[in-house]
Amino acid sequence: MFFVVVLSVLSLPFLWWYFFLQKFKSLSVIPGPRPLPLIGNAFDIGDTPIALLNNCAKLLNQYGDVFKIFIGNECKVFIANADFLEEIMSSNVHITKSNTYDLLKPFLNDGLLTSRGSKWKKRRKMITPTLHFKILDQFLEVFNSSTDILIAKLSSEVGKDWTDIYPYINLFSLDVICETTMGVKISSQEGKNSEFVHALSHYFDILVVRAFSAWKRFDFLFKFAAEYPLQEKYVETLQKFCSSVIEKRRLEKSPQVVETTSDLGIKRRIALLDLLLESDDLTNDDIKEEINTFMFAGHDTTTSGVTFALLALAENPEIQQNVYEEILEVVGEEKYVSMQHLQDTKYLEMVIKEVQRKYSSVPFIERQLEMDATICGVHFPRGATLHLYLHGVHHNEKYFPDPEKFDPERFLPHRQAERHNYAFVPFSAGPRNCIGQKFAMFDIKVLIIKILQKFKILQAPDYKPQLGMAAVLKSYNGMRLRLTRRDSGK
Repeated sequence: MFFVVVLSVLSLPFLWWYFFLQKFKSLSVIPGPRPLPLIGNAFDIGDTPIALLNNCAKLLNQYGDVFKIFIGNECKVFIANADFLEEIMSSNVHITKSNTYDLLKPFLNDGLLTSRGSKWKKRRKMITPTLHFKILDQFLEVFNSSTDILIAKLSSEVGKDWTDIYPYINLFSLDVICETTMGVKISSQEGKNSEFVHALSHYFDILVVRAFSAWKRFDFLFKFAAEYPLQEKYVETLQKFCSSVIEKRRLEKSPQVVETTSDLGIKRRIALLDLLLESDDLTNDDIKEEINTFMFAGHDTTTSGVTFALLALAENPEIQQNVYEEILEVVGEEKYVSMQHLQDTKYLEMVIKEVQRKYSSVPFIERQLEMDATICGVHFPRGATLHLYLHGVHHNEKYFPDPEKFDPERFLPHRQAERHNYAFVPFSAGPRNCIGQKFAMFDIKVLIIKILQKFKILQAPDYKPQLGMAAVLKSYNGMRLRLTRRDSGK
């Protein structure tokens, strides 16, 4: 009898696993590696950001641009196919973020990135005007002044064998996001707030490992992991920093809240934080979750985009020269980069788009189906996680032949017109697209223009970046480049 009881208890997890697989039986038409009971494909996917990126690429090559894996009690369907992406991203129904985003909640709580349903719609409607095109024009002064500080810092690195530019760009991005959307100067480039930058980077490294772990993804079990006390420490640092930014803005005696008027005659506040502080519907916790969301979304992604843009220019000197010649023609030696300059630097824009294709700042996003759905002829059951593998579709030879080649001319108008509209989606698309994509493009453009006015960017000797997939794409051995002072006109 005792033996029967023990056997029954031991068999329960495997019975649960069997019934779990039956739920996703309709996805048998989608290929993928064979899962192990209970843990699924955790060993196939890896447990570090570098392993995750490399193994996802291997699975893509082995099984095609739509494949599935199982992680614990979750089925993830990886999608790097533009037809599937179009049906999902353009839908007003499939807009719910996956359970993976719940791992962000210790930091972001229920902000715009992680919220769902009516709360998300209400907040999106409230926040979108703070990044209106006319308002972005007002941000150019911050983009310019912050870049000038960065250039002054980089000047001391000229002539060295190599410089890790990642810490410099990280602090620059933090200064920009705080002063533009929060209306607060924090002077990170002057040596302040380095704890926040360290905490933010390492927190998201932990997050992506949890997302693909069979057991660390569960809050209760994660408390026994070595990373748990580190996560608690990082979250505390991040929350304290956000609270200090909000309090600083509250206490300013004469807050300089600049207003603009929309095409409909409606006045809009420029600073997101000012808008939130003026709302009677938001508590302090509501404000904090949206500020934290913008700190993350606007800081880490911009840092990734800028550092990989500079790497690409160093690796492709002929393209760097083409960009510089366009800068000479459009901007010349003017010290202030204007909106007209940004609109006229067409080749630079193609270069940045190609950077976002080859080095996608956001490697993936996820949605979770709240109902059964048929997508491109495949029946997906309720609860399936759609892993929209942006890095994968951007390296899909079907849309981008010779994908490892850096070729800005892929984004010439006639070549874009020939390509599937959802083959290039670095900022997502549809109802849940990134509202900060213009902000990011302008910020990166200003920085590249002003840096190339002053420096040539060269490859560091014997250096190859170790790419890894966290919440953003990053190099885990820094971003080493050489800087030389540019002679005028060369």
